[in-house]
Amino acid sequence: MNIYEMYVEHWKQPGFWIRRTTWGNTIAKIKHVGELSGRPPYYGNPEVVAIVFDLHTGEVKDEHFVIDTAGTYKTWRWVHPPSWSSDATFDPNAGRVILNVPFAENRRASRIGARWSDLLGAWWIAEFDEKALAKAKDLGFMEPVAPLIFFSALYEQRQIAKDAGAKWEGGKKQWSLPVTNHEAIAKLREAGFQEVLSHDD
Repeated sequence: MNIYEMYVEHWKQPGFWIRRTTWGNTIAKIKHVGELSGRPPYYGNPEVVAIVFDLHTGEVKDEHFVIDTAGTYKTWRWVHPPSWSSDATFDPNAGRVILNVPFAENRRASRIGARWSDLLGAWWIAEFDEKALAKAKDLGFMEPVAPLIFFSALYEQRQIAKDAGAKWEGGKKQWSLPVTNHEAIAKLREAGFQEVLSHDD
């Protein structure tokens, strides 16, 4: 994700922590994101400002660091708060009702107010949005979601995964299947796909 997408995932609130892939001993906390005026994933490229700290000591290095590459990918990583910070780790499930939306119904989910989360790999609606939740229930989007099992594989094996009905999880760079799809899981295992036990980015 780029920083704008992280901001949207974070309830459009600043306060999350990031690191640049080229940084050695620094970490930053987003303190301001300008108005999102355009379409995703760049949202009109508003200004992003962060406070930069020493990764180990918490010493402030720059109180007004303007990030001019907030829309780039493979540059920034959303990270857990450092140990010296009192901030709690962000929980993407908190306050959100996860929906079970078939791929063919993605547009309908968007029209009723659901949002897609790269972190969760699912559509969601805020717990307080009773109107949207009622619509989701009427559409059958509130059915229980089966847990997923994740696999890693070589690029050359992608067609095997597609044929088995696996879904590519771009944020994790892995293939996923519901744990209830025993036949497809068996096919991937027979083809040499490796089950991923940890999904931390």
